[in-house]
Amino acid sequence: MPLQGLPIALLGLVAVAAIALVISFRFTQNCSGRKLITSALIFLAISALAIVTNVIPEWAHIETEHAVALLLRQVTSVLWWLALASMAIRATDVLFWRGLFSDQDIPKLLKDVLGAGYYIAALFAIVAFVFEQPVTGLLATSGVVAVVLGFALQNTLSDVFSGIALNIEHPYRQGDWIRLDSGFEGQVVEVNWRATHLRSRQDSEIIQPNSGMATARIVNFHYPDRGYAFNTQVRLDYRVPPTRVKAVLQAAAMACEAVKKHPKPIARVLSFEDSFVMYDVRVWVSDYGKHPDHRDEVLTRVWEHLRWAGISFAFPQRNVHLYDKEERNEQKSLAVSELLEQIDLFTSLQTEEKDLLASQLEQRRVRAGQRIVEQGAEGQSLYVIAEGLLEVRVRFEEDGTEHKVAQVGPGDFFGEMSLLTGAPRSASVLTMTDVIVYKIEKIHIESILKARPPIAETLVELLSARQEATQALANTPNATADGAITHQGYAEQMLGRIRGFFQLH
Repeated sequence: MPLQGLPIALLGLVAVAAIALVISFRFTQNCSGRKLITSALIFLAISALAIVTNVIPEWAHIETEHAVALLLRQVTSVLWWLALASMAIRATDVLFWRGLFSDQDIPKLLKDVLGAGYYIAALFAIVAFVFEQPVTGLLATSGVVAVVLGFALQNTLSDVFSGIALNIEHPYRQGDWIRLDSGFEGQVVEVNWRATHLRSRQDSEIIQPNSGMATARIVNFHYPDRGYAFNTQVRLDYRVPPTRVKAVLQAAAMACEAVKKHPKPIARVLSFEDSFVMYDVRVWVSDYGKHPDHRDEVLTRVWEHLRWAGISFAFPQRNVHLYDKEERNEQKSLAVSELLEQIDLFTSLQTEEKDLLASQLEQRRVRAGQRIVEQGAEGQSLYVIAEGLLEVRVRFEEDGTEHKVAQVGPGDFFGEMSLLTGAPRSASVLTMTDVIVYKIEKIHIESILKARPPIAETLVELLSARQEATQALANTPNATADGAITHQGYAEQMLGRIRGFFQLH
């Protein structure tokens, strides 16, 4: 008897669906979508085979209860259920893991558990519908087998169920940096059925069983967010006032690019020891994965700021010192002459001239939050920074708002144009921490310039180079087609202004 009727219609629908899927496969680019279409094609092919095997006995004049016919139906039915489970796994991956929950990091263990659930459900369906056996008997038998396997694989099963619990609770996720109670710290690379894989900073990998992870005390540096705080200790001399030390340490921490400004770094006196005072600096940063780099930057800045402040580190030692002259005053910053040595603007001065200039300067202390200079104000002075941190702000004429354009610290200076030409202040400078500065006024360098007028030319060269560096940083051209001042023209103009300002001949 030929194939006709309902089987023919079903086979036609299967063929149409297969053609549609093949066309979709042609235009699908991602791997997961192609896997889903492949699973669907296999499922349709087996469905078509199941339809054919149901009518072959009649077409071949074989009894439907014949062993061959029964075997064909059972084989195709088993394959059909397994293909359905496989397609369900692929569909879940495309629709849920890569679709609805694509913005979340779904653990691999959860995906594997759900996939195993699909195949277990298919197994029970095969027993119930293909072999027409009661499922309760299978459950009872599987229960006995589970007890036997449970005793034999209790450690492995403990790891598996601990892994499931960890994925449900989410004490850590893939990519998090964690530290175990054993002291080992690393980044979570993978959480699978049996173990959690961690990678250390030395690129070594530790595989920790999930049962151990479930009972371990874990510090997660990426929860509830990626920000964290760490402390750094330094040992300094008793002769330095704590208020001054804490201001220097806070300025050093705030000068670090990686350190958050809110909340601000905190400097505290930690303890008094036999031969030194222990200070503690706490800072907040954003990524524990870069912790060694963050600590390196903080320690480097602390060293630099303490050096500029003239504060020496203390060591746990006892020495007998005999002084032929008065001890250095630890409340003073680095000697003014040493500061001037570090400033390129005064490299053309001779040692005697620098000493003369340094002898005329006085130390000035300014509290945090104060304005040292105001944009547009008249001025004839330059400031050299010995301690602390300041920010440079520029007010734009369009809307009248101020914007931070730079940050300066120990060894920097500002106000050179006002000192040398009497020009109004081009920016406002505010103190971010307590600072110590030295003010150099026109009267201090006037005698030096009049004694050696060629110094003015050297100063102009340095100012020109500084101006070019500022323009390059701001991505502004040094000259334009409409007649902007060239380097040579700028230098000549500056030299003329300096000679006129100081009345040099």
